[in-house]
Amino acid sequence: MIEHHQGYTAIKRYGRNGFRPAGKHPFKMIYNARAVKYDLIQQFEASTGIILPSGVKSNLCTQSVPILGRELAVMKLQIKETKP
Repeated sequence: MIEHHQGYTAIKRYGRNGFRPAGKHPFKMIYNARAVKYDLIQQFEASTGIILPSGVKSNLCTQSVPILGRELAVMKLQIKETKP
């Protein structure tokens, strides 16, 4: 699960021993690796315009992250080569 937040991610020195938030910046809270992998697959689908079947998505989600990235990169290269 990935949640989008607006919160204080930067701090600046205040006085001799204190710190204060410098400003609000968007950040993501990540609770499991499967959500990150699924988000990566969705970004791949959006960039290529191809919708993967759910079985392929679930198989890709079980891969380790380096293998998943490599497989998506190879698929993208193959798609570029086949397009006229």
